Amino acid sequence: MFDLVAPKTANRAPALEEHPADPFVERVVLATDGGPGGTSAMKWIAHRARNHRVDVDVSIVVEADRLTAQVRGGDSDEAADSVVSGAKRYLERVAPSAQVRGSVSWGDARERFARASQAADLLVVGGGGGGRLAGLLGGSFPVKLAESSECPTIVVPRSWTSGHGAVVVGVDADLEDQPALRFAVHEARVLHRRLRVVHCWQVPFVRTLAGVSPSSLAEAAARQTRALAGILERLRAEDTDLDIRGVVAEAHPADALSREAAGQEILVVGAHRRTAEERLFLGSTSREILARPPCPVAVVRARAI
Repeated sequence: MFDLVAPKTANRAPALEEHPADPFVERVVLATDGGPGGTSAMKWIAHRARNHRVDVDVSIVVEADRLTAQVRGGDSDEAADSVVSGAKRYLERVAPSAQVRGSVSWGDARERFARASQAADLLVVGGGGGGRLAGLLGGSFPVKLAESSECPTIVVPRSWTSGHGAVVVGVDADLEDQPALRFAVHEARVLHRRLRVVHCWQVPFVRTLAGVSPSSLAEAAARQTRALAGILERLRAEDTDLDIRGVVAEAHPADALSREAAGQEILVVGAHRRTAEERLFLGSTSREILARPPCPVAVVRARAI
């Protein structure tokens, strides 16, 4: 692993209370099933409201028809309404500057939230363990949202607490993660946090079986380091006030990104859409990270054209 450290002239980040608020209003959809993950997502939005003006829609999509719900006991409507009302009261109390609405609908969560995300800036969901409605919403609720969303999806781990960590972003050497980079730069700028750019690479499996000489491995590592150095040079030229660091890691991307992002402010990952299949499903790296998010994870994919 190689650290590419910013020049010593980089500014030190001020305390959280000194941060200026983002002048734009963020349209945020909070998707919750009423479990501990939803509570963490609400707290994350309330914390974000200190530096962003937010317009929040607390939303539940129940994936069952009303006949099925009646067979189960007929209390799905009441449970969903209770979750939405509780979330609204919490956000209105702890983030009084936020405009909060609530809604409950029935149908396919992927389809409904995909539609909602078209007019949103962020889709926020809690990661880990299910709540009262988890059986109806489905066990992979965060992944469903990340796969369908047209805006960045934030998955907040159940154990999340606020801190002063860095904004971590994973990039490809071929710069295919431009949307993720732009999102990460914006977050670091608004929050006055360090930006940590991580590039992961591995020796192809076929070459590993055939054997790789130490000199070839060193040459490959040097190429990856140069590629990331070029990205960092461009970012520092565009944002001279940011403290930007770089890391090149020879490791599985999910392992390296989780390690670098543990306890940090947010981890930003890209979701490519090169093929029809990739437009519907996340890659293995994103899925592995979302299964055990090391901190709030933003899945950023280019909006459909």
